[in-house]
Amino acid sequence: MNTKLLYLLLGLTLLSWGIAKKNAAVTSDAAVHTSLVNPALPGDNPDPSIIRIGDVYYATSTTNEWAPYFTIYKSTNLKDWTLINHVFPEGFKDMKNQWGENNFWASELAYDAKQKRIYVYYTAHNREVKGNPGLQCGVAWIDADQIESGKFSDNGPVIIEDDCGAIDAFELQENGKIYAFWKNDGNGCGKESWIWMQEINESRTKLLGQKKKVFTNSQPWETALVEGACFFKMGDYIYSLYAVGGCCDARCNYKTGIARTKNLASGVWEKYDKNPVMVSNDRWKCPGHGTVVRTADDRLFMLYHAFNKNYDVFVGREGIIEELKQGADGWPVLHNAIVANRPKAELDFFDDFENKKKLDLVWQWPSKLHRPAMLFDNGLKLSASGGNRDLGTFLGQFIKSVDFDIVAQVEPGNAAAGICLGGAILNSKWPGELGGIGIAASKKGYIVFSNLDGRYTVLKQLNEPLTGISTLKVKISGGGKLMDMFYRNGASGWKKFHTLEFDADKYVPWGMGYRAGIVVKGKPSESGLFKNFELKNN
Repeated sequence: MNTKLLYLLLGLTLLSWGIAKKNAAVTSDAAVHTSLVNPALPGDNPDPSIIRIGDVYYATSTTNEWAPYFTIYKSTNLKDWTLINHVFPEGFKDMKNQWGENNFWASELAYDAKQKRIYVYYTAHNREVKGNPGLQCGVAWIDADQIESGKFSDNGPVIIEDDCGAIDAFELQENGKIYAFWKNDGNGCGKESWIWMQEINESRTKLLGQKKKVFTNSQPWETALVEGACFFKMGDYIYSLYAVGGCCDARCNYKTGIARTKNLASGVWEKYDKNPVMVSNDRWKCPGHGTVVRTADDRLFMLYHAFNKNYDVFVGREGIIEELKQGADGWPVLHNAIVANRPKAELDFFDDFENKKKLDLVWQWPSKLHRPAMLFDNGLKLSASGGNRDLGTFLGQFIKSVDFDIVAQVEPGNAAAGICLGGAILNSKWPGELGGIGIAASKKGYIVFSNLDGRYTVLKQLNEPLTGISTLKVKISGGGKLMDMFYRNGASGWKKFHTLEFDADKYVPWGMGYRAGIVVKGKPSESGLFKNFELKNN
């Protein structure tokens, strides 16, 4: 072969290899950015917090007016999350002196490597204190090796603001000391809202020394409050990402800012001149109130909440994760361009009660009530009641889209056992008071019911003696605003029983999304038998 030709071919080969290598690097970089799956925590998971212990990540979220209180999720890759526990699985029964009544907000995880313990700071309203001062921050703990199967021990309220109440506690360990941060809930009582800090003892039972102001709303873009502040270290600085504005309903205007200091003791915080660093976009609404975690390879990720704009506010605030990277000016930035890329098939749920011996962790009940009585005997036998404004005993779970089917097989008995979409009683004094609309079966036949307007009403009824197994279905479509009710006897085909337009905006609970679940209305001595339950997203 000609020598010149040989060198030419060799040069072309090297050039093409270089181009391929360069393109491969671009592809690899893109893969890093697209490797995250969002929402990380689908459904109603506001105020998420995240920590890493070794190669394992743990996350928690607000449960608002639902029990069990405060989720505990686990992941090894920041993409796939499993619900493994709750801080208070039995609700207020697990709290010291049963002190919490409602407003179960902003659980924050902290790991003490020396003690090998996980602490959780959380907000609740003290049942002994009226008004805003009743918002207090408690602390509970568990040995890290018991996180999946053990029970947290509650220290009770630790951070108390006698004036306007305390919420959104956070922990930072710095120079051998432990600091607690929180927000005084001034916007709830017509006063200024500040982020505060104070040293706390190692057992997290008592604040030490004097509390100090950190920062408040001071930049032109900041509205009436700052809250949900998290703290992390990068380089020579301690940074704080914080939320501003209204968080929790269709009128929300939440945004995220960032501030930093080189010395906690100085009390001098510099706010970024390019704030806000995260705002609503064409995909997500009102992003904020999250926590930053550092990976083993020294990357930073923030887990925060936002409303999916395609779902309005009906699903609630979902847990979103994205990477923080240092900008040219030295400040860590969020690119604010996350897409919802989690496959809908991963959002489906099926519960075969006949093969279970205990209740799946996803099921919830109203936070002010005791855990409903139940047993597993060829299905889930759920005790009946006339509670929840005559709706009956309810177990639900958060929805994860606005077009879905709720399906369950029931064995008709004396009580009316069925399925429903759970929202909020209109104009209730307690925003979390449960209302529902759905279809139920008993030995007498089928009914479509609702108590969303405060009074239990049968919307449609079919008197037909039932035996054997009945299958019920509620189909939600039209972006959450159209409902079709179906039933099926034995192996027969579906029969459409009732159709109605649903005013989803009217009954969405403040700060929460809707729940899909099962319900049993009847005497306390009666029960409903459920063979299975399915939530299928369309």
